[in-house]
Amino acid sequence: MGAWDYGPFDNDGAWDCVGALAENDPAKVAEQLRAAMAEVLDNDEYIENPEAQGAVAAAVLIANRLGAPAENERIAEILETRAFEATEELRSLALRTLDRLRDPEINEWHYLWLDAGSLEKVLELLAPYREVLARPKA
Repeated sequence: MGAWDYGPFDNDGAWDCVGALAENDPAKVAEQLRAAMAEVLDNDEYIENPEAQGAVAAAVLIANRLGAPAENERIAEILETRAFEATEELRSLALRTLDRLRDPEINEWHYLWLDAGSLEKVLELLAPYREVLARPKA
């Protein structure tokens, strides 16, 4: 049975993404986060839910690095052991990722949450991370 809940790290796709992040290689972690978000941003075809979940996790980790509180101790530990610099490029990609997933067109993540009657709840949980990402870097 897979993991499932409303939070950005409460599903298998998110943990597949997070679990694959390199330790002690900030450049590789940044590239892995970029690649996870590219699964959504560079996809003109149907966006599958597991890829969307991974992209959400990547975007939220970037928001965490920019000051959003970690959801729990496990995420705080991930942030400690998977160092990366939250560059302006990553911030912008993360914001675009969260915005792209709000688009119902060819987007399984959006459809599944809408169909379950939980889209607003999930978007509300993502709102604080999106706020941090929307702030220009000082």
